[in-house]
Amino acid sequence: MRFPDDVPVLTDGVVTLRAHRTDDIGAVVEQCRDPEMAAWTTVPAPYRLEDAEQFVGSVVSKAWADGSTQTFAIEHDGRYAGAIDLRRRDHAEADIGFGLHPEARGKGVMHRAINLLLDWAFVERGHSVVTWRAFVGNWASRRVVWSTGFHFGPTVPGLCEQRGERRDAWTGWIGADDSRQPKTRWLEVPLLESARLRLRAWRADDGHRLVEASNDQRLRHFITHSPLPHATQDVGAYLLRVHQAAADGKRLAWCIADRETDQVLGNVALFDFAPDGSAQVGYWSHPAARARGVMSEAARMVTDWGLDPEPEGMGLRRLYLLTAVSNAASRHVAEQAGFKHVGTERAAAPVGTAYEDNAVYDRLADPV
Repeated sequence: MRFPDDVPVLTDGVVTLRAHRTDDIGAVVEQCRDPEMAAWTTVPAPYRLEDAEQFVGSVVSKAWADGSTQTFAIEHDGRYAGAIDLRRRDHAEADIGFGLHPEARGKGVMHRAINLLLDWAFVERGHSVVTWRAFVGNWASRRVVWSTGFHFGPTVPGLCEQRGERRDAWTGWIGADDSRQPKTRWLEVPLLESARLRLRAWRADDGHRLVEASNDQRLRHFITHSPLPHATQDVGAYLLRVHQAAADGKRLAWCIADRETDQVLGNVALFDFAPDGSAQVGYWSHPAARARGVMSEAARMVTDWGLDPEPEGMGLRRLYLLTAVSNAASRHVAEQAGFKHVGTERAAAPVGTAYEDNAVYDRLADPV
């Protein structure tokens, strides 16, 4: 295809995809010098004016001419807002890539741009599937493809290269017949507060308290297969799993913190969400927070929120929890949080090196 003559103009009336022009070069430099671009893409670092001139002047046009990649400039409010491209793998499959100028972020621009490109890829280019990959941790990229209906595949170790280093990557895809609606619910941890507690999302600076809890003998006895990080170097991977579980709609985990000092006291989580409106509750306490009523209060705060109707709460119908029959402290927490003992699972709880019975508790939104 001839550049720029054969480059189509795609627009929804708000966002436009078009051929790059020489007057985009200054904005390209600004975009590619942004720290987020350096962190999550393969643009040269440091980024020079000559890099932008070469990209706009020859890289884009040559790729259009040989059919390997179709790169569009994104325009919003009459200004250059970023770039998006389609990289052909074969007649059926193409890969999508994109990046925004800092001033265009947070305005829904990329969501619109991806939809425009997908329409063109499926209808005009005849592709049946468009794939996506991004370095693990690139939440902005993951969020926007989630919002446009991509399915998520496995995380592949060392899949992508950045400046000579192999990095793990998330993967995803969308088919020509797929809806453009999210396939899962992206969960956000709401801030819950009482007079003495703050329940919030976990952060990197909570790492040392996570490690302390992980190495607590009592916690390890009753949560034999705990995924908590044993050492500081394991914290990053643990927090990534926590945040990804929320993004995949599978689990919400609150850090229980002292409201005045913000010191970590424990964890409460909702998980195993079922179509019938039920979910499981789990919790653990940092050793320094025990015997103070902290966990009972936090568990009640989370379960109250979970059972409250939307939008104030999550609108769940039933919450349940499982705890070893010998774990008197955990059973006390359940009862103080309004749960009722409704049954026993025989030899279902791993405790130490053996198995014992699980006590089953539940709490209903509308008690009968």
